[in-house]
Amino acid sequence: MGNAADNSEILLQPYELLDLYPMIARVTERANQEGVRLQAGNNIGYFGPYERLLRGGTAWSFWQGCNAGLATLGIEADGAIKGCPSLPTTAYTGGNIREHSLGKIIEETTELRFNLGADTPQGTAHLWGFCKTCEFAELCRGGCSWTAHVFFDKRGNNPYCHHRALTQAKNGMRERVFLQRRADGNPFDNGEFALVEEPINTPWIDNDPLHFTADLIQWTQEWEAVSQ
Repeated sequence: MGNAADNSEILLQPYELLDLYPMIARVTERANQEGVRLQAGNNIGYFGPYERLLRGGTAWSFWQGCNAGLATLGIEADGAIKGCPSLPTTAYTGGNIREHSLGKIIEETTELRFNLGADTPQGTAHLWGFCKTCEFAELCRGGCSWTAHVFFDKRGNNPYCHHRALTQAKNGMRERVFLQRRADGNPFDNGEFALVEEPINTPWIDNDPLHFTADLIQWTQEWEAVSQ
């Protein structure tokens, strides 16, 4: 979406999460020591070894599915109502507050009700790919709907998942995304990406200056002293 669709080379690849999440966990532990409160976004996920640490540290601190239309609503500058402010406009606008009451939009439009029945078998009917086979499918429901949709133009399969990257690596595989269709240039639109599964030892793209690896992280001496 936005700048990431126009400049897809800046995106992390799903496989790079394996080096990213230990770093995020270390930052979280340091923040906890300093009394700084961190709150993980909806597209930080999911069910990896740092899940509870990143989401608050309690027994119930874990991802429990997309809340769009259930516990959140979004309103755009022109009055368009969506289940989440991040979701693409075209696919997820239920109506306009200038034309209909909020109650009518929520109760009568399918665009805002796609998460209803999340605790029923129909709650996972939209899943496909790896997410459809995952042991956390009923609880996770494909992670962040926005993340999946802006990559594949539909929700239900989210490769930006720590558990998924770890499972792929255990099986000797990794996933990579590349831009297939550019965004049209309208507000809140998105491009469309293809997903490739390949052996984990496949050579990386030559001279990629943005390839993220753990050995590129530079910790200051002061940070090292406090974190050890």
